[in-house]
Amino acid sequence: MPSSAQRLLPAQVHLPSGSVVRLSDAAARAHAPAVFGAAEDRGSDGHAAVGRCARDVQVLAGPSVLADARGAPLDPLGLPLPDAHVLRALLAFAGVVPEEPGKYTCENCGAPFEVAPSSLLEIGPFTDGELDDPELDRPFDFHASHPIPALRVGRAVCRGVRLVERTVDEALPLLRLPADGALRITPSLVVAMGIAALGRERRAPVIAEALARAPDEAWAAIVDLYHEARYPARLVAVHRCQGCGARNDLDVPLERELDRAPLRAHEADPDGIAAPGAMAGAAGAFPDLDAFEARVRAAAERVYEARGVRNIDLFIDAGVPACDDGGEPLLGCYTPGTPADELGIARPPEIRIFYRTFRTEAREDPGFDVDAEIVETIDHEVTHHLHHLAGSDPLDDEEHEHIEREQRRRIGHAEALRRARRGALSDLGGFVRATWPAWVIAAVATALAWCEGGR
Repeated sequence: MPSSAQRLLPAQVHLPSGSVVRLSDAAARAHAPAVFGAAEDRGSDGHAAVGRCARDVQVLAGPSVLADARGAPLDPLGLPLPDAHVLRALLAFAGVVPEEPGKYTCENCGAPFEVAPSSLLEIGPFTDGELDDPELDRPFDFHASHPIPALRVGRAVCRGVRLVERTVDEALPLLRLPADGALRITPSLVVAMGIAALGRERRAPVIAEALARAPDEAWAAIVDLYHEARYPARLVAVHRCQGCGARNDLDVPLERELDRAPLRAHEADPDGIAAPGAMAGAAGAFPDLDAFEARVRAAAERVYEARGVRNIDLFIDAGVPACDDGGEPLLGCYTPGTPADELGIARPPEIRIFYRTFRTEAREDPGFDVDAEIVETIDHEVTHHLHHLAGSDPLDDEEHEHIEREQRRRIGHAEALRRARRGALSDLGGFVRATWPAWVIAAVATALAWCEGGR
């Protein structure tokens, strides 16, 4: 993928709302320095005078930057927030607006890395109009009350929040907030966030007061819902760890208007609602390595007997989990055995179970059934073993097809075809570069033979 300095803004973009807009790369680049140069000014508190989101909108509002499908000027203030955030992402992707690399840690192996997420964004679905995936392009349900951890609203306890759609103009009080300043929940901010109801409460001042005192886990859940409603699921960058190959999904654009971080340090609530971390460990501690291994070996004994197999080594790996070709850490893997080498040493087939992947899944999913997943994983790997013995592994083929389908969904079918064509041409070019001396020799020999034959 070319660097952002070599990229241009796409001339035409399909947006989540269904609208098609035009962008002028030249006009955006001419206007952006003035916007971001003025934004370097700091307020009396030392924080940025205006937030990054609002600055991006100012760039889009520049002369001749944004137009509708017919070429008529388009005011970004009237755009739905998801549309605006897609355009913000494209500005950062093309390097029109700056995006400093973020510091991250690989979720699988813990290796640190730095990257500007927007530089990794797959823009094909937006430029090719392929925003019809039932999952990635599913619209947010603004009619439903979405569940959140309990928080007190006045004298009631709330466990749900309902959001409404917002345009850029309606959300400006939130978009203008600098990321490096303290967030103070006010009624106008509640309206800008589009929080229509917290439980049964609809009054913005009461909702603001409740959010200011909300438990950390409730605030984080509300921010997650806000992001789900305002940022399309395609605004994700995928970074593959150079060390372990794991896929790390990163937010695009890097700077967003709300942070999941706690608003403040909370005191323990006498009613048990606002106590931070009150749910920690409620689902029970994950078994330590020895207990996990005992459960794995007991399950393997039952599965081996039921499937009629034996002599498959079983290894419980507490190190960095291996990843599949799509970058997902594996719960388990199968390695076929090898015949005896020149020293007469043969290696039996092996099933490897990755302790850390199970532990991560259990932490992220309260409903994760460790014992059931152990049995399913071992049975899955035994199936690979039996297919290998039969000389064909359709399960392996199916897994690779699934990875390829997921890749096509993410990058878009048209872009996948373009990359396949480029790959084929690259392979052909490499073949020609590697074999051209032989072709020259063959051509010379053919010419000489033709000349000899003509005498």
